[in-house]
Amino acid sequence: MLNMSLWALLALLWGSSFLAIGVGVETLSPALLVAGRMVIGAGILVVGLYLLGRNLRMGRRGWIIAFVAGMTGNVAPFLLISYAGQTVDSGLAALIMGVAPIATVTLAPLVHPDETLGYLKIIGAAIGFSGLLLLFGPHVLSGLGAQLVPQLALLIAALSYASTSLFSRRFPHSDPMQMAAASVLVGAIVICGYVLAQGGDLTFATMSTNSFIAMIYLGVGPTALAAVAYFYLLPRIGAGRLQQVNYAVPVIGVLLGVVLLHERPEWNVWAAMPVILLAVFFVTRKA
Repeated sequence: MLNMSLWALLALLWGSSFLAIGVGVETLSPALLVAGRMVIGAGILVVGLYLLGRNLRMGRRGWIIAFVAGMTGNVAPFLLISYAGQTVDSGLAALIMGVAPIATVTLAPLVHPDETLGYLKIIGAAIGFSGLLLLFGPHVLSGLGAQLVPQLALLIAALSYASTSLFSRRFPHSDPMQMAAASVLVGAIVICGYVLAQGGDLTFATMSTNSFIAMIYLGVGPTALAAVAYFYLLPRIGAGRLQQVNYAVPVIGVLLGVVLLHERPEWNVWAAMPVILLAVFFVTRKA
């Protein structure tokens, strides 16, 4: 019950991040928004870790794992998605990001002997991708290949998320809070260095109140809290099942748009939701 609750929380946090990112980039560059959210997330995780009586003494192996996870699970995909989001339609972006759970389910048995590629996972992955296609409409495929570089950036981001799950599952750490703090801290240091190297600054002088609130939320929820949930769930439910959260993320985003922005989705949106939920059911249940 706890695992499914945390899985649902992770879907909610990541699903809500797209709305917050849209608000944040109104007055902040994508790189600066990523830097801000990661600094906030790292601060919360590190302070929380020490308040719990623990520390960041992880040894060389632990820090190597944290560096890889921080780069492939935070810095690289955050920057790639922010770059691609400036030109690629959100529906097509969601479809491309749907490669992450499919790649994870397919490759997991090659890396982890305890994760099998059963018929339920294959059916679930196929249904999930079909649900995304129904959610955003087949017309989004018309833009496939039109903007090759940003679409390749999204594909690399999706594969980056998949590789992070497989890597972190292959090299687990006993303390999820410690690994979450270390990986986000490493990512925060790297992204801040990237912003400074690009000639930017970290003063946030042009930031509006709405962008500030969005950045705070992104740091607390989709970065800090989500990192703890992610590293807690990964060794317990497996990389394949955990990555299926990417099918639920766009559904959460649509529902938040209905509730907060009073959007009125077309019929295909409501038809896609049970399809995606069915996919999650197939993949997460045991054969």
